[in-house]
Amino acid sequence: MSNKVLALILMFALVIASSAISLMLGSVSIPFPELLSAISGKSAQYSQIILNIRLPRILNAVLVGACLSCAGMILQAALRNNLAEPGLLGISAGAGLGAIIVFLIPSLFSFSLLMPAAFVFAIGSTALIFAIASALANRQTGFVSANTIILTGIALSALISAVNGFLMLVAGSSLTQILYWLNGGLSGRGWNELVQALPFAVAGIAISIGISKDLNVMNFGEEMSLALGLDISRFQKLAILASSLLAASAVSVAGIVSFAGLIVPNLTRLLIGNDYRYSVPCSVLAGAAFMVISDTIARNLTAPAEIPLGIVTSFIGAPVFIWLMMRSSRNAKA
Repeated sequence: MSNKVLALILMFALVIASSAISLMLGSVSIPFPELLSAISGKSAQYSQIILNIRLPRILNAVLVGACLSCAGMILQAALRNNLAEPGLLGISAGAGLGAIIVFLIPSLFSFSLLMPAAFVFAIGSTALIFAIASALANRQTGFVSANTIILTGIALSALISAVNGFLMLVAGSSLTQILYWLNGGLSGRGWNELVQALPFAVAGIAISIGISKDLNVMNFGEEMSLALGLDISRFQKLAILASSLLAASAVSVAGIVSFAGLIVPNLTRLLIGNDYRYSVPCSVLAGAAFMVISDTIARNLTAPAEIPLGIVTSFIGAPVFIWLMMRSSRNAKA
């Protein structure tokens, strides 16, 4: 058994173990012997807590973490920039705009439309960024340079964030709800959110795994990839489509959750290398485990109160990100 396959097995085991621990922890602690009985419905005492509250929340955490980390991995590989992540393409800002509109005009929009609105605006902002960048593409190859995509994303993300800031100034009594959503969280997320987001998440992960060999080719650079016969224009469109589906699914479920799409792909590459046939599925599993652990901390650290999930991931992610930068700097000097 190769080290890469072993790493995938260990990551899968970490997802299962962290999920089991999360099922047991909460305002009502569930002993391990009762856990399987509760899941199977044999223990009426705990079944409702497990099946209707904790299990769907944990599965949503798995989905959100898997989507964000996989989207980050695809963007970092496609743009050849280890600092790329979903927020860079305006996905988070676009989703935030959709959510803020729903919060501001509840008379026109039911709160049940919060998730669809965030998803549509997230996809729309990504499509707009890629359309603007494509206008500057190489006319012969249709290739859009990574710098063009990144700079366009930064510019449009800043513009949408400015609009969001203005809307928050006039939000009035809705401001608290908006701020909580923008900080991310899985409180109250259940089976409905999971079912709505799952098809798009599965599609995004399937596309990501499908282009993993092309990601390996991109390791050689743009010119060499062209020489090796890679259709870069088609590859870019698939990579952007996959990352936007994944990030939009995650953000529409949990709001804006920082760092998962940035640090998990970098840690995965340290663990398993740049062979994207393995690092893409590994990032899916690692992101799922990271988000389950973060959400478990968010709902238990100050119980019965709950910390927004985005705050927890930032507390964990920021020190790890600084460590990654310091490690990269030392390697460069060596």
